[in-house]
Amino acid sequence: MKKILLSGVAAAALFAAAPAFAADVPVRGPVYKAAPSPVFNWTGFYFGGHVGYGWGDTAAVGDVDGFIGGLQARYNWQLSRNWVFGIEADISGSDMNNAAFSHVDYLGTLRGRIGYTWDRTMLYGTGGLAWNRSSTLGFHDTDTGYALGLGVEWAFAPNWTTKIEYMYYNFDNATTFGDTDISTFKVGLNYRFGY
Repeated sequence: MKKILLSGVAAAALFAAAPAFAADVPVRGPVYKAAPSPVFNWTGFYFGGHVGYGWGDTAAVGDVDGFIGGLQARYNWQLSRNWVFGIEADISGSDMNNAAFSHVDYLGTLRGRIGYTWDRTMLYGTGGLAWNRSSTLGFHDTDTGYALGLGVEWAFAPNWTTKIEYMYYNFDNATTFGDTDISTFKVGLNYRFGY
């Protein structure tokens, strides 16, 4: 009976002393992790301008080349963390010509866009309807075709983006030039409204 009593007293003493031993164990405070920086949201209406260079081959008058510059407008929808869809229209005045008597007056497009983003950087593909106005010896014609392109865009500020874009235009059976293939390389600047 003495052994049981002593065992009980010893157990009670151990439980009573446990908080005192625990007080000697160093306590770590809560661990705070830095909040992840917000991912850039590409949704919105954009308006901007571009400059670049164009070159091409025509069935009727041979090669044409020269500078281009114009305006673009776009609306983007960011549907997931990395995927952005949009629609864009642009118009470019052109200095592309051949021996000064055949001239591409302007190029225009209405295109869809799909992009993959890494926060503030987007790689995109684009394609849709294209048209141009050309002139030879004072005669003017407007032709339609299609345009395809690739580009990369960077959001360097909350409301500003810049882009580099390659576009290919095809006008089969163009009235003035016959079958025409044109390529352009453009650098653009856009302002996003509403953010």
